[in-house]
Amino acid sequence: MTTIEEAKKLPHSPGVYLMKDKDERVIYVGKASSLRDRVSQYFREQGSPKTRMLVQNIEGLDYIVTENEVEALVLESNLIKEHRPRYNVHLRDDKAYPFIKITNEDFPRICIARKREQDGAQYFGPYPSSKAVRELIRMASSFGIRRCKKKLPCPPCLNYHIKQCAAPCLGEMAKEEYLDIIRNVTDFLKGKRNQLIQSLKDEMARLSEAQEYEAAARIRDQVNALEELSLRQRVNAPGKKEQDVIACAISNNISSMQVFHISEGKLTGRETFSLNTAGSDEAEVLSSFIKQYYQDIKPPQEIIIPLGLADDAISHWLSGRDCTLKTPKNRVEKGLMNLAHENARMILNMKVAAESKDKNQVLLDLQKALALPAAPSMIEAFDISNISGTNATGSLVAFTNGEPDKKNYRRFRIKTIEGADDFAMMSEVVSRAYSRRKDEGKQMPDLVLIDGGKGQLNAVLSTLSRLGLKLNTAALAKEFEYIFLPGKDEPVVLPKDSPALQLLQRIRDEAHRFALGYHRKLRGKKLRESALDEIAGIGEKKKRALLRYFGSVEELKKAGVSEIGKVPGITKKDADAVYMFFHKHE
Repeated sequence: MTTIEEAKKLPHSPGVYLMKDKDERVIYVGKASSLRDRVSQYFREQGSPKTRMLVQNIEGLDYIVTENEVEALVLESNLIKEHRPRYNVHLRDDKAYPFIKITNEDFPRICIARKREQDGAQYFGPYPSSKAVRELIRMASSFGIRRCKKKLPCPPCLNYHIKQCAAPCLGEMAKEEYLDIIRNVTDFLKGKRNQLIQSLKDEMARLSEAQEYEAAARIRDQVNALEELSLRQRVNAPGKKEQDVIACAISNNISSMQVFHISEGKLTGRETFSLNTAGSDEAEVLSSFIKQYYQDIKPPQEIIIPLGLADDAISHWLSGRDCTLKTPKNRVEKGLMNLAHENARMILNMKVAAESKDKNQVLLDLQKALALPAAPSMIEAFDISNISGTNATGSLVAFTNGEPDKKNYRRFRIKTIEGADDFAMMSEVVSRAYSRRKDEGKQMPDLVLIDGGKGQLNAVLSTLSRLGLKLNTAALAKEFEYIFLPGKDEPVVLPKDSPALQLLQRIRDEAHRFALGYHRKLRGKKLRESALDEIAGIGEKKKRALLRYFGSVEELKKAGVSEIGKVPGITKKDADAVYMFFHKHE
């Protein structure tokens, strides 16, 4: 039976929870702004007889994390319709689902409708619940659309005073100005969201430049409302296809897989799987999972995965079963993939936490394995990232009691080493990290972890000796995951499933990720700077203006002379020079 202790393990995120009986049937679906707080309430409060009966029958619990409570509301409705849980009030058939209606009047109003009528009005929907429609209408009211049924003109109502209506009832607003508001809302409800938001932002900028600040503020409120509404579109999407969206999250040798089932544009359910990756990368894990999962069940019309697979045989196999394998192509598919990945990551984090429940024991095991004087509550790891010695960087990551301590992360640009000399680079980074800390008398780590083998370990030991420091140090070699210690010829070899080894791997991988990220940032910056620095007449200020306007050198290359000339501070001569620089060999 599910208990309050299990409920306390849920995340504080908004989302939907599914309560199950002993036969794995869904008996209740609910939404929450905080999954942990809401589900825990069932076990703290006596509630109604219905709630007490529900709690007595809960044998299993599942959940799906969403970005916000409105998104959770829509998903809740989808899942109630799909599972028809015993303890939920069931939704009606599709024919009774509500619509959003914009009336056919001189100054149209927005309202809820239960059916389409031939009255010249515009209808949008149907939507999965009245709650969802009311929330949409409430947010849409910030555009200024009226909701009241009063005959115009008339005195303004409360909605006007709380800035939820443009008040055409006052007779001070031109009809065309009001219809602009209606067009903006209908464009959004038809799905033209990105174009609408961008055009409104352009208009807002124009009004600000003209010092029409009140009008610009009204546009700003419309943009904010549109962007808020955009969040809800990940769980209800246009389309009639049957789709599965697959995402995975990997940590060391553990992977959490999420399969989201999409039916007629609605997220109707998910499945969660845990895999032992055996050191495989994401593409290998996805390939193996797809082959095993769809071996005995009929695949949907489309399977959406986060990245392309090198194994074309999988695509051919699925194609023969009337299924297309693809990566996310549009905003809706990318939104669903992000949601699936968020849930995969959440499940993985909980699994890792559960498997490492007693972190003190893991640290004690590590102490024993490495013959340390005490359990290493403070571990720091170093890594180097470079390609042929260019833009070389180093990283220091800190873990306290087995968890990342990001405020103590540090990154370094290699200053004194030319060429690809990893040993010397590692020595420089360790020296810079600890020489100042020693002078200031700050705390040193219980264990220094080096990414590499004996060579990197000896280089660091020499550096520490030169600084007059005696720190517990170990090197973790990636090829066989051997651990090298000072003064020992043979490495320490821990079982692959050892929690102590997995902790060291996690720390080593984090140091690698942090160093690589900084390296890519510097390399990208150098590529951008070097390209524009070669153009005569383009100094630092104009270079920044061009990059700010186009976003990247690649986008700048695609632009014509007239488009380049629109950049503030760029003259006709500058535009010609930039264009000719990128097209001189054509």
